[in-house]
Amino acid sequence: MTLRMPFLVAVAVLGACGGNDSVEPPAELIAFDAVLDVRQAWSRKVGDGTERLRLGLKPASDGTRIFVGALDGTAAAIGLEDGELLWTTETGFALTGGPAVGGGLVVFGSRDGVLIALSADGGNVRWQRPVGSEMLAAPAVGGDLIVFRTVDGRLTAVSAETGDEVWSVVQSQAPLTLRGSTAPIVAGNLVVAGFDNGRVGAYTLEDGIGRWEEALSNPAGRSEIDRLIDVGVDIEVFGNDVYAANFQGQAAALILLTGDPIWQRDISSFTGLGTDTSHVYVTDDVSTIVALNRTNGQEVWRQDDLRLRDVTASSRHRDAIVVADFEGYLHWLRVADGEFMGRIRAASSQISSQPLVVGPMVVIQSEDGTVAAFEVENRPAPEDDAEPEDEAGEAEQ
Repeated sequence: MTLRMPFLVAVAVLGACGGNDSVEPPAELIAFDAVLDVRQAWSRKVGDGTERLRLGLKPASDGTRIFVGALDGTAAAIGLEDGELLWTTETGFALTGGPAVGGGLVVFGSRDGVLIALSADGGNVRWQRPVGSEMLAAPAVGGDLIVFRTVDGRLTAVSAETGDEVWSVVQSQAPLTLRGSTAPIVAGNLVVAGFDNGRVGAYTLEDGIGRWEEALSNPAGRSEIDRLIDVGVDIEVFGNDVYAANFQGQAAALILLTGDPIWQRDISSFTGLGTDTSHVYVTDDVSTIVALNRTNGQEVWRQDDLRLRDVTASSRHRDAIVVADFEGYLHWLRVADGEFMGRIRAASSQISSQPLVVGPMVVIQSEDGTVAAFEVENRPAPEDDAEPEDEAGEAEQ
């Protein structure tokens, strides 16, 4: 059995209130003095939307093109610079995970447990194969293999040329899990993945032999909800380190080659994290964004003015990190202190996937099927005698 995140947030808030009938509402957007001008470069619709199903669909890029998929089976390629629709393909499957891009392929997983590989140049179907279970995360392309997670706890590698299975490993499943899976990451000759039992593991890309497994936390409590510890969100590999977080557990840094912990912090997340050269940015289970020192895990700052707005994991963009929320807003927060720098209404519905940064562009896919790209510029410094600008309307850009 799987649970969606908004239900669990409501349970947590009610529990904190001692069972009060009122549920804490999402935070209202605050006014601020914007220092960034955000401009929409282009926008278009792909597919019919996903109705808050929290699928594993998010944009991917090869540097010049954006690739996206939709639950109605539509796959598309879009020009990064101008938003031109390059091709569309009706796959005939309810797409729920992906895409992954590499080796001339665009690869999706479906609700019915089918892996589909398309040509990146024209969108024609190269092959498809049943994989036995739904996919709620993007696959990964590594060399001549495609690696993917299915919701039954299995990590599988198949041939990129034919789709034939090369190896598979499986982890035990809890009776109750969160809806979502961790996208595997290919790092050199290793594949790193997280699982619903709270474990992160690394496996040899060629043959799937386990190199290490590490439990971020162990289940505790009497009820099945209390014992949820899923690594149900994407992890990150930065340099020689792995960064991961789980629900009702910890955020942690692990050594890529051995899995030995570098540091651990008590932070619960079902959304995920982002990294850069200095920080790890964790979006916790009530949408507080916490910046941790990447070396030692010490807290640098936290931003809680987006509380309960179902905020995504962050992506580094220039001197800011960018996140999205349940009303379709994009927010830019300063790397140094977490203060707001800019904001725009990017879509009319929830953005549940981490924004994609490609060069100067930030690309999003919302749950109503909007795919859009944005650029930012620094605002000029105000004149000393100028009247202060009212930024209360910034939330309605």
